[in-house]
Amino acid sequence: MTTRVSGGSTKEQRKLALVIGIGKYEHFGPLSNPENDANDMSSVLQSIGFTVTKALHLTRVEMKHALADFEDSIKRGDTVLFYFAGHGAQWEVRIHILNVVLA
Repeated sequence: MTTRVSGGSTKEQRKLALVIGIGKYEHFGPLSNPENDANDMSSVLQSIGFTVTKALHLTRVEMKHALADFEDSIKRGDTVLFYFAGHGAQWEVRIHILNVVLA
């Protein structure tokens, strides 16, 4: 499920945020907090003027689409923020987000 909520209109540069929370995994135990974390972060970002696109419990394909749609919405001069709550791992000093279906 993806929802977009505006934190208010402004004539200044746009502030856009993509907030993703995934707590249900096919190959890992469920997490109880990602949905709450995503909801809380969305509320805070909206309160400071961000237009927030929030997505919860996405599949791998849905997450790729959400990221592509968010990237397509960005214009020069925008302030953007990406927030992810869910399973993750660090490998070779890179952070990898573990999605619902690992490829």
